[in-house]
Amino acid sequence: MLIKKKRVLVLGQTPPPYGGQALMLQTLLEGEYKNAQLFHVRLDFSRDFDDMGSFKLYKFWSLFKAIFQTIFYRYYKSADILYYGPAGPNKLGMYRDMLLLAPVRLFFKKTILHTHAGGSSRLYADLNVIAKFFYRIAFFKPDVLITLTNFSHGDDVVLVPKAVFVVPNGIKDEYQFYKFVSTPKLDSKINLLYVGAMYEERGITELVYAVDIIRKRGVDVRLQMMGIFISNDFETKIRALIDKLGLDQYIVFLGTKVGEDKWGVFRDSDIFCFPTYVPSETFGLVLAEAMQFEIPVVATRWNGIPLVFEDGKDGLLIDIKNPQDLADKVEHLARNEKERIKMGQNGRKKYLDRYSIDTFRSKMDIVFSQV
Repeated sequence: MLIKKKRVLVLGQTPPPYGGQALMLQTLLEGEYKNAQLFHVRLDFSRDFDDMGSFKLYKFWSLFKAIFQTIFYRYYKSADILYYGPAGPNKLGMYRDMLLLAPVRLFFKKTILHTHAGGSSRLYADLNVIAKFFYRIAFFKPDVLITLTNFSHGDDVVLVPKAVFVVPNGIKDEYQFYKFVSTPKLDSKINLLYVGAMYEERGITELVYAVDIIRKRGVDVRLQMMGIFISNDFETKIRALIDKLGLDQYIVFLGTKVGEDKWGVFRDSDIFCFPTYVPSETFGLVLAEAMQFEIPVVATRWNGIPLVFEDGKDGLLIDIKNPQDLADKVEHLARNEKERIKMGQNGRKKYLDRYSIDTFRSKMDIVFSQV
């Protein structure tokens, strides 16, 4: 018996820029589903990381274009289910989402909200009466709310969804190929890695101080940072700090890397550092990327991150804004090779079980079957 597939219009941005939510949307769209056929209206509110969360005039045109395309595709493709990933607790992003969703949700029979960046609902209480009215039209009572972990930022309470599903992020297993093209290590340095946009709340300052502490204890580490700075002022501040501490030779900025260049860096890294305290942080896709490459992670005890890996088994948790704690945990792994390797192996097992691309798409298909 043939299953009649539900027709879902996916409204959202795919790379570039290469942020976690955009990458996951691309992963979703590239899948085949037994219960759903997906159509895509691509948003282009952010041309690069510099544009994210900022006001740009071109975004008004992008907004009107997205509204028109969404309504057009609703009927042209007969897609009666709307899928959207709201911004986190960022006011500009919230207002953009309200302006986009309020006029288009009414045209669809059902709505799926996928909270990659959770916490938009935290802004609701402080809105004025008019803003609250449009917020309710845009966000309240979705047919499905998808969260990445059991930590939902309270969205499941405020938005009053009809159903809630927990679907962790899942990614393609790049390690299967790149593990066979490893290069011999030329020195004894412990290679630390950070991946993601760089700004204050990602714990970049704490990470620099931690490298200084570790090196003063006689541990030979080198930190590679993959991603770009969100602001020129913050980049200037960090580079000045690195120069002041004399760490120029030990901290390397790689910029954005994709494909073979990106995975080659993961392959040659020993410890992954993610000292974030971003309010909207829910999962941290880069943690799954590190785990698939058998890299133990050192990350903050913050929001949903402790639910992604097990402290002491797949990696180590640290307190936020605490370079001393970060240095202690990294030093411990650097000095204990067997434990470091075992944690990395445990992380890969967890990746294969929970965070593979097949697991993600299988769980999304279950969501589509029940919406």
